[in-house]
Amino acid sequence: MTHRRAAGAAVLVAVAIAAALVIALRHDSGAARGRSDVRRSLAAPPAPGLAAPAGEAYGVSVNRLFNDATSTPGQLDAQLSALRATGATVARSDALWEASEPTAPRAGLHHWVWTFDDTVAGALADHSLTWLPIVDYTAPWAQSVPGQDHSPPRSAADYAAYAQAFAARYGAGGAFWRAHPGLTARPVTTIEIWNEPDNGEFWTPAPDAAAYARLYLAARAAIDAVDPTARVVVGGLTNPTAFLPAMIQAVPAMAGHVDGVAIHPYGTPSVVLAKVRGARATLTALGMDAVPLYVTEFGWTTSPPGALDYVAAARRPSWIRSTLATLGHLDCGLAAVVLYTWVTPQRDPADSQDWFGIENPDAAATPDSGAFIAGLRDAVAPRQPLACGG
Repeated sequence: MTHRRAAGAAVLVAVAIAAALVIALRHDSGAARGRSDVRRSLAAPPAPGLAAPAGEAYGVSVNRLFNDATSTPGQLDAQLSALRATGATVARSDALWEASEPTAPRAGLHHWVWTFDDTVAGALADHSLTWLPIVDYTAPWAQSVPGQDHSPPRSAADYAAYAQAFAARYGAGGAFWRAHPGLTARPVTTIEIWNEPDNGEFWTPAPDAAAYARLYLAARAAIDAVDPTARVVVGGLTNPTAFLPAMIQAVPAMAGHVDGVAIHPYGTPSVVLAKVRGARATLTALGMDAVPLYVTEFGWTTSPPGALDYVAAARRPSWIRSTLATLGHLDCGLAAVVLYTWVTPQRDPADSQDWFGIENPDAAATPDSGAFIAGLRDAVAPRQPLACGG
């Protein structure tokens, strides 16, 4: 899925400062220095995969709300209040390495600028939402293809250093929560490593299963060194039936050290179901049946007709509700279900990315957000489980 991103780190920082006012947090200086523990963590044997979490979490992506850098503090508060009122507990959004480490480390010392990430963490916690972060994309100084933030980093250790610092700040007992005792802590418990690494648009110039496997293991080891309770999830895959076997073939040791696999099963409701079942069958064939699945994106645009993942506006509410209900009762080992996405600008009829949002830009309820509420209710209602095997 193509995600809209902010115009640049400077814009992100500016909107973060403004948004911080709405949650009345006393931020620290926004920067920290420290020597990375990544080399130490990579030297240790990787920890085995964590057990699947109890129950299933439901939520929606909010990346456009933060990344577009267009929301006023009041608009941000209104949107997150409306989201929490649906019953959702999880909000998925980027943790931007490029904004948090704009300059390269010197003599092994990293200089972190936490303004953007602090704003996301604080705003979500203030609305009783748990952040499901995607740790991406490559900082300018670390890009393997200069000028392409979707290119993988030249060094997995540099990426892992950010992932580790992020977990130490926002995970269980993290520095951010200690610095803001007046805020009810909602520590990050699950971290996605990259977004769609099997999609050439997000892993430029072309997907590389072996390189991604190494990046995942480096990040997971680094995170485990500071927060062993965090679940580190393979980034949202568009084609898990092909990419998962390729990763395991390239790096066989990875099989026993995965906490979860996130997937993006776009398509009609029946296609969504088939893709989830296919992902589970693939994990089973790889001897990884205990690894939970996270559906971290699915959804539809309502403009223009004929666009990828298009559905007529009148039909989308029924698709939202029925898909949530089905996934809620599907016995495929799902740990989370996250719809894409909460709000989009609804400006350009020719731009499909402007019409995935289920809530109005003014936070007024819509048939889609009503269907989301109903779908969450259906998903947790007592019902006979739906067999994963079909």
